[in-house]
Amino acid sequence: MIKLKPATFLILLVFLFETGCTENCLSNDIHALILARGGSKGIKLKNLAEIGGSSLLARTIMTIKNSTCFRHIWVSTDDKRIAIEAQKYGAIIHHRPEKFARDDTPSLHAISEFLDVHRSIHDFALFQCTSVFLKTKYIQEAVRKFESHDCVFAAKRSHYLRWKVVDGELMPAEFDLSARPRRQDWQGDIVETGMFYFSRRKLVDSGLLQNNRCSVVEIDAKDSLEIDSSHDLTLAKYILSSETKTEL
Repeated sequence: MIKLKPATFLILLVFLFETGCTENCLSNDIHALILARGGSKGIKLKNLAEIGGSSLLARTIMTIKNSTCFRHIWVSTDDKRIAIEAQKYGAIIHHRPEKFARDDTPSLHAISEFLDVHRSIHDFALFQCTSVFLKTKYIQEAVRKFESHDCVFAAKRSHYLRWKVVDGELMPAEFDLSARPRRQDWQGDIVETGMFYFSRRKLVDSGLLQNNRCSVVEIDAKDSLEIDSSHDLTLAKYILSSETKTEL
């Protein structure tokens, strides 16, 4: 039996892991899609805002590439600056018409427009580049689950007790005031993060992104931050800086 030095063994394991991921992921025909319009009110050109030396768009494209799960990464945009940034990192540009890039345009309409133009695409993964802590392990898990489900999306576990207003009165939502559940006594709620959605053309054609045959990839709560404001951007920069210092 051949004995390998620890360093050689480690390199071999990494090679086998990466090869396995590539074979498993690239056997699919899922197209990665990023919706990145130019008009953003909260942060001007939000998709090009920089964090850790890279734009949010660049970070997303690079993370998707590093997952080794996609042959095609598309960026749907109406903005030349975003298109240039996307091409710089190897993405394919879909020029989105202005009427599908307005503030009130639902993402589903922008996806439908993209699929109408690219009729050969049937399965896709929508990524949101404002979800700055996207990780390759989440993508790879989603690809595996998508093999046996119509849709897969990113979610986090929430243990906050929720309330609702009914006929002007504040009432507990699905918990008993006389027996408030402790955190350890219940599994919590599944809350969408918006980080990504894997779906199929047949669902979009019926006006849906999800159905009752979905699965979720549960992400760490610390990775669920979404950049909607300058405060979020500052917080993300601080978290990334802290993680970098910890690694050093």
